[in-house]
Amino acid sequence: MENYAPRMAPNLDGHTTEVALSVSTGVLMPLPLTGKGVGYTCGSLAEAMVDQNFGVTIVTPRSRWPLPLVEVIEALPAWKRYFPYGWVKNSAGRSMEAAFLSYLDGCRSPRLAAYLWPSASMELLQELKRRDVTVFREQFNCHTRTAKTILDRAYGKLDATPMHGITDAAVHRETKILEAIDYIFCPNQPVEASLLENGVSKSKCLEAAYGWDPVRLSGKNRLLPSNHGLTAVFVGIIGVRKGAHLILDYWAKSGVTGRLVLAGRMEPVIKEKCRDLLARDDVTVLDYVEDVGALYRSADIFVFPSLEEGGPQVTYEACACGLPVLTTSMGAGRIVRNEREGLVLDPYDAAGWIAAIRRLAEDTELRQRMSVAALEHAQRFTWTAVASRRREQMIGRLGYGN
Repeated sequence: MENYAPRMAPNLDGHTTEVALSVSTGVLMPLPLTGKGVGYTCGSLAEAMVDQNFGVTIVTPRSRWPLPLVEVIEALPAWKRYFPYGWVKNSAGRSMEAAFLSYLDGCRSPRLAAYLWPSASMELLQELKRRDVTVFREQFNCHTRTAKTILDRAYGKLDATPMHGITDAAVHRETKILEAIDYIFCPNQPVEASLLENGVSKSKCLEAAYGWDPVRLSGKNRLLPSNHGLTAVFVGIIGVRKGAHLILDYWAKSGVTGRLVLAGRMEPVIKEKCRDLLARDDVTVLDYVEDVGALYRSADIFVFPSLEEGGPQVTYEACACGLPVLTTSMGAGRIVRNEREGLVLDPYDAAGWIAAIRRLAEDTELRQRMSVAALEHAQRFTWTAVASRRREQMIGRLGYGN
């Protein structure tokens, strides 16, 4: 096996120098790094965590996204990196864990941490424990038992077959894995609550948040033309888990003049169950939007009645663009506070949602006040800011630097 030990540490100016890092963190990311989705979140955090004494290496199947400050190990052999990921996914898992252990073996830092994103095997965890490596985990969704309960109920209300894919075996597997983890990053309060109600010790739970990139949201252009009335935007998978069926219903019943814009891939059950609502003249559906900042700049409010969530990046980005947010405790992340950056509601409180949509449509001063609050509060949640807090949490748990 190739020795993956880093010999050079990146400086913040992009150059590299040979140094003895105080802390080396190995990140196991089971999905390809493409600059989108979960991989984007992982890469953004990793890049922003690096400093002169804190090195980060990501082991991933393959990467199409340059991260200048992070060492990236592509576990798949070069010839496999160009196949559709679904074809090589099974072999990628074995390759990644072997490469991850090899990287750890080669590290010379006095403090070493493993930072796992979900799907690591119990065998890997046992091996890390045998080597006395401190293990951190990213819990980017609720405990699977809690998520399954929430989603089973949601699909049941629609008289639809659950499509979440969470099995009893998956719940049992996660429960055992969480027992073996040392510390767990919880990107919102409901995530932490779900762990506690499923027997995870509070001492393991680390309060965390996700963030946003000012460069990604920069610009002045608008994606959509001007429109009479309120423009409400929903961004994310247009599916049951995100509450897309709920916002379509609440929007229609609000009677507000304007338009509801949904951007993202649509789950088939939404297309089937919400056919009439989707066909309304005041509803627009877009595919994946590359320039999400331009979409947010076209909107007056962001609506996100998510039923089960970790820390939705879309909410952080909406606040960073100055949008008042209508959401749930799941969708609020750590950024939206009720009656400040927006309104936080129970996803099934139809009367409350309808009243909230009307209230924001009619009260321009309220929208402006929430917009200013969202912009101001968002400055605490750039990737640089949230990653710095995570870095300090990890250093503290490793017993170094305090």
